[in-house]
Amino acid sequence: MTARLARWRVALRIARRDALRSKGRTALVVLLMMLPVAAGAFVVGGIRTSTPTTETRISWQMGSSAQARLSVGCGDVRAPIEQDPLGTDGCDSSAADLGAVDPGDLASLLPRGDDVTPAGRVGLPIRSGRALVRSAEFLVLDAASVPGLLGEVEGHAGPGTGQIVLRRQIADRLGVGIGDRVELDSVEVEVVGIGDSSSPVAGLVGASTVGGSEPIWFVVGDAPVTWGDVQNLNAIGMVVASRAVYEDPPPPEQVPAASYGDSGDTARVVGVIAAVVALGLLEIVLLVGPAFAVGAKRNARMLALVAASGGAPGDVRRIVLASGLVAGVIAGVVGLAVGSAGTVVWFLTRQGSTYPLPNLVIPVLEPAGIAAIALLLGLAAAWFPARSAASADVVMALAGRRGDVPARRRVAWTGLSLAGAGVAMGVVAATVSEPVLLAVGVIVMEIGLVMAAGMLVELVGRLAPMMRLPARFALRDARRHRSRTAPAVAAVLAAVAAATVGLVWIASDARVQEAIWRPVAADQVGLVSLSTWDQDAEGLVEQYDRVERAIGGVLPQARMVPVRLLESTTHTGPNSSWSAAALPDPATVCPEDQEYSEDATDERCRVVPSASAGFTWGSGALVDDGSMVGALGLDGAAAAADALSRGEVVVNDPEAIWPDGRVHLTVMDDDYQPATAEVTARGHLVEWASQAYDLVVPPPLAEDLEGAAQVALADRGERAGDADPGGTDAGDPLFGIRTAGAVVTGVDLDQADVDSLNRDLSDIDANVRLTYEGEMGGKRSDADLAAIIVGAALVVALLATGLSVGLAVTDSRADLATLSAVGASPRVRRRITSAQAGVVAIVGTLAGVSTGLLLAFVIGRWQQTDRFTGYLWETIVPWPHVGALAIGLPLLAVAGGWLLSRSRLPVRRRLAQ
Repeated sequence: MTARLARWRVALRIARRDALRSKGRTALVVLLMMLPVAAGAFVVGGIRTSTPTTETRISWQMGSSAQARLSVGCGDVRAPIEQDPLGTDGCDSSAADLGAVDPGDLASLLPRGDDVTPAGRVGLPIRSGRALVRSAEFLVLDAASVPGLLGEVEGHAGPGTGQIVLRRQIADRLGVGIGDRVELDSVEVEVVGIGDSSSPVAGLVGASTVGGSEPIWFVVGDAPVTWGDVQNLNAIGMVVASRAVYEDPPPPEQVPAASYGDSGDTARVVGVIAAVVALGLLEIVLLVGPAFAVGAKRNARMLALVAASGGAPGDVRRIVLASGLVAGVIAGVVGLAVGSAGTVVWFLTRQGSTYPLPNLVIPVLEPAGIAAIALLLGLAAAWFPARSAASADVVMALAGRRGDVPARRRVAWTGLSLAGAGVAMGVVAATVSEPVLLAVGVIVMEIGLVMAAGMLVELVGRLAPMMRLPARFALRDARRHRSRTAPAVAAVLAAVAAATVGLVWIASDARVQEAIWRPVAADQVGLVSLSTWDQDAEGLVEQYDRVERAIGGVLPQARMVPVRLLESTTHTGPNSSWSAAALPDPATVCPEDQEYSEDATDERCRVVPSASAGFTWGSGALVDDGSMVGALGLDGAAAAADALSRGEVVVNDPEAIWPDGRVHLTVMDDDYQPATAEVTARGHLVEWASQAYDLVVPPPLAEDLEGAAQVALADRGERAGDADPGGTDAGDPLFGIRTAGAVVTGVDLDQADVDSLNRDLSDIDANVRLTYEGEMGGKRSDADLAAIIVGAALVVALLATGLSVGLAVTDSRADLATLSAVGASPRVRRRITSAQAGVVAIVGTLAGVSTGLLLAFVIGRWQQTDRFTGYLWETIVPWPHVGALAIGLPLLAVAGGWLLSRSRLPVRRRLAQ
């Protein structure tokens, strides 16, 4: 044992000296190996920081002294429930209602000496002179009896009636301080304190200040509320957050709600994450391995001297492995420091947001396991170079000669078999919708391709006789030294394949999101919705004018265009309202003798599932002369505006345009029964999926539709107002054009503008609101994501290529010196180095793109089995991005090889071989 430790001590000393001697190579290896450690430390720290600790949960729920917080579990129905220690409950809302809560009943189930303090929880808008927050949660209570709910408070911590204590982030968003006044749902209150908590609660309101709150109770006293007390309170329908239970939760077997989670979903998520992590670590091993091979090659003579002096192959192997251990230790320490620093920076940058991170937590136990990843990476990356060095011919190494290792076809064929098996597993997993099997298939396929990279290099090397000198030299060199070329090719292949899959996924997912999120305008176009409830047409015009003045006062360059709807204005008979609609082409309607279904053979009867989200002004048809549509900024908006100005109808359903190019309009009652009278006009088709553009009619056609509605009433023997004598008068119009909102252009809106304007608009009506296209959909920039993925792939692939070329230059220095001696110019040597970089980059890129496309279609097949969005999924290949990756990477590698190659080589003595 002592002798073995002594051998490792010597090996580690040699490795440390080599690391100090080759600082550039050591820094590169440490950088690559520390990335997963830093990422792991950041992810773990981020999860712990974004998850409230026990102390934070207690502070949010119970402040600094309360023993528990109680609330009714089933909302309006008080029925027995079951809960977990954190207060997640499962209730049966169909159970018999136990009636209103009696505080005396609560006190009777509490430990002796405890009492309950009533409070309330309410969500309300709050506004100041500068901004409006449309919805925030407040607690209404006597805060003096429950201190600490908002942490340390600057000012007065216990608000009285007509007073409020705000969380600092909310106060900053409103632009108020202590002594200022704000409006809480039309009730003016004074800000008397500002708390520093990260609680989701926006503020504490004095008792009796506002009404309509949901009742809650705080348990105050010295006796802890135990798990038994919690279950007793559950029996009368109360959910309990207990300080004692948070600090000392019961064992799982005592928790009836412990099995509410779906362990199957958790296992699938863990399986997919594990696959991604495994592929990332494999990529790093492929990148770092050639770097250790470079070190072993440069130290070949020293290692040969160790063997010649009596060192066993294990000693030589141990020296190279020690280099991996030394680099792993350094990478582990640096990675943990970088990851922890990233967690701190993230926490600090989020402190000023409306909802900051709950607490800063730097993990203590996890770092040991995370740092072990770096050690394992170092050993794994150094293993094959160590084996190669241990089996090297000592005599040839001392003589400075190369020893070529014949290709092992068994390894290559095994790799191809594994790759095929991985693809088969992926296809099966995609068919049966099993993510874990898919992840395993991806890993197996990737490992198989890595093993087969040597055969790929061997096959490409056979093209050497057909090439000119630089390419011929590079191909023969790559074929001769597969041990350094194959890992680099495999690393480029893996990086490019991953990038290709990512690009295809982004393009395909963007198409799904476009199908779900149906924009009504171009991004950043402002959208105003008026308060249309219980407002006549004249009142809405007045409301619009006030909105226009308010927005123009803050943003004078803004241009507003009104949005008008054709809506029913009367109630008639059993049908309460009328609506305008475009009749579909009869040739596209499902025959009456067939039924609608998802698997109908007749496409006209096939039901296609749909999911959609987006802004809308109402359910009526839009009425526009082209001015509003022209301001939308959508593709084809100008042509649609011209069509409306010519009296044409705009629709987004091709079935609404009949073969004669016209749209047949009619009116329908509440039962969707069309009237016999029709109005026709030429149709203009747009590709805007939002339901707001199902039908857009010019103003003259709106009058024609009124006539069709009157004809329909006459056919039924009814008159407007017959069934509603207290409403509209008989003979009044059935339709009216009402202003429902506006489109705002000419300005780039941000959240601060929206908050400030919404505060002003709330003075007009609480339901008048400004938003902008893209805000509600949470849109992302797919172009930016694609650029990030391509950039990451380029960095990884160029690193792999650079390491391989560096080792190739080391191996080929004698050959290049010989060429120089016989008259080769520096340009020839640059071309050879560029060709060596090109071999690795071109072979790896082409194989990676092909592999990535195959894998993308497999993953796309799996995504199509998703029950929510699978029917929308279509595998979209973004050829411009994929082409840029396939062409740009080899060009960059070749250019880098040309620019970074040395024009002068040191004269060296070369032995005959």
